[in-house]
Amino acid sequence: MAVRTLFTGLLTLTSMVAIVLALPSLWVKERLVDREGFVATVSTAARDQQVKDYLADQVASAAVEQTGRQAVGLIVAPVARAYTNTSQFEADFADIASQQHAWLFDPPPSSGDTSVMELDITGMLNRVIANAGLDLTVTGPILVPLNQAGSGLEAGRYYQVGRQITAMAYGSLVVAVIAGAMALVIARRRGTVVVWLGIGLICSAVFAWAIGVFFADRAKQEVVAVEDAGRTVAEVIVDGAVDDLHRLALIVAVAGVGVVVAGVVTRVVVGRR
Repeated sequence: MAVRTLFTGLLTLTSMVAIVLALPSLWVKERLVDREGFVATVSTAARDQQVKDYLADQVASAAVEQTGRQAVGLIVAPVARAYTNTSQFEADFADIASQQHAWLFDPPPSSGDTSVMELDITGMLNRVIANAGLDLTVTGPILVPLNQAGSGLEAGRYYQVGRQITAMAYGSLVVAVIAGAMALVIARRRGTVVVWLGIGLICSAVFAWAIGVFFADRAKQEVVAVEDAGRTVAEVIVDGAVDDLHRLALIVAVAGVGVVVAGVVTRVVVGRR
């Protein structure tokens, strides 16, 4: 009986540790490493007014630079600001987010400058020019830097890390499920196991919250924009991603409390019998 209790405890502890690792790693895998998840996470920034103003200014500046005519900028500027309130802007912003993902998570290029993330806004500019009724087409590419050389961020920086986190996410989830199920099967007091698994969920939520705080600080240090407005945009994107993780952590924490309560109730009911 002592061996059975010891084995149950080891399995429960294993499942708890795996649960703690599974939540943040699964979130990173689904919301950052996967391209579609990254685009969905980052694209929420398209609704932020600071982001809209920054890109509208970039489009207007690019129009002047590409045509060499100040008058074009005066025409394009108000149209660009109106364009940022359309669904087309959100679609174009999603394309920019996809470019960011490719720069961060695809294998690093064998040549060229890999120290500066540049986003191509050629499509945005041509769309705004068309909306302004101007008979112009810009071939581009028109590149906007999102960080500066020497910030520590390089193309393909998270390629290997992304693969490792994906393996960790799937592995920890499988271990958590199998170990938890085995612990419940062999346990003499299943209610106690349920309580500890619920505590594991709460711990995973706390850990994920802390990871979000660390990620926000680290990402803001690495994504240093060339100018103040660009820095603000980068921070909006980072904060949006961290808010998404923190919302998930809160949901998991509440679920963990529910599991703990269920385990306690089970113990009480079984004990009375």
